[in-house]
Amino acid sequence: MTRRLPCPPAPGPLEAYAARFDDLFSTLAQRRGFREYLTGLLLPRDRNKTLTMHPT
Repeated sequence: MTRRLPCPPAPGPLEAYAARFDDLFSTLAQRRGFREYLTGLLLPRDRNKTLTMHPT
């Protein structure tokens, strides 16, 4: 089996939390995506997520 490629770290203390789940993901893209997902959950929301219909 080949050696795993290192994943870019998540910001701040989030990396320690995210690293606990690395064994569950088989690819670098999955590990990176999980870190981006966690970061997105913690970012402040500056707009509401309601979809509006635009007239065409």
